[in-house]
Amino acid sequence: MLYDKQATTIDEQIALLLQRGMTGEQELMRRWLETVGYYCLSAYWLPFELPAGDGKTRTKLFRTGTAFEQIVDSYVFDRKLRLLVTEGIERIEIALRSRWTNRLTLAHGSHAHLERSAFQSGYDHISLLSSLANRARDSNEVFVEHYRRKYSEPFVPPLWVATELMTFGELSRWFALTKDLSVKSAVAKDLGLPSREVLDGTLQLLSYIRNICAHHGRLWNRQTVKRLPNIRRFKADLVVIETRTVHGIQAQPANFIYNALVVLAHMLRHQSADTSFPRRTIDLVKTRSPDQLGSMGFPPDWDARPCWQA
Repeated sequence: MLYDKQATTIDEQIALLLQRGMTGEQELMRRWLETVGYYCLSAYWLPFELPAGDGKTRTKLFRTGTAFEQIVDSYVFDRKLRLLVTEGIERIEIALRSRWTNRLTLAHGSHAHLERSAFQSGYDHISLLSSLANRARDSNEVFVEHYRRKYSEPFVPPLWVATELMTFGELSRWFALTKDLSVKSAVAKDLGLPSREVLDGTLQLLSYIRNICAHHGRLWNRQTVKRLPNIRRFKADLVVIETRTVHGIQAQPANFIYNALVVLAHMLRHQSADTSFPRRTIDLVKTRSPDQLGSMGFPPDWDARPCWQA
């Protein structure tokens, strides 16, 4: 099928929304459509559309009473949620970098990342190392330039410098491929999780969510591709559902943002008992209606669950 949709003007976009049943002050609509964009905002008005009939995916018609201000409100909430989640993940990333670097270098030396034997077989260590070396070569960070001026070998800086150049996704991958299981287990406990396997799975989810946030994607009613591992010690807080897999029916954490917020609250509290993350999360999400909370995976009794208590 040939894609034949044509670009539309802001005036045409406003007219289309009004024609489909949305109400709103046109200057407000114009400002948001110009600065955020029709396509980006469309993700936030999907829940306001009338349900589609059999064989249809969308009606593109809005329920009576749908106002553009409601769309803006959802978008602004989501932006605040992204900022909060980004801050939380950033703290986990920094803690992971520090804990893993310290433990691995104490066990395997300052340039442990150069040692092929320190990492699992079955993957391209050269490719990962080459990417890191190129980044170090092109970096203008003061600490990297200092290394280049003073030392000729090895060709990349020590691990505690190199990790400063890694993205969260790269750091998660280096951690996942670490061969020394005692190091991985110790780091998992450092971060408040019961095992290296649980930390590996949690980092995959957090890296995925971090990428959504970095690209200004939607969190509030999104189902994530990655799932949180089933962490038994958090069972009183997590929402776990039964899903059908190739191995039969399994209980797995639901893949909504709620469970990610739960694990962030636990991990951040482990790093700092007086963290404000849980309180700020509560304050933010309590501005939402029960339906909107449900679309993020929040259970009806969420605020009575242990991780949200003082």
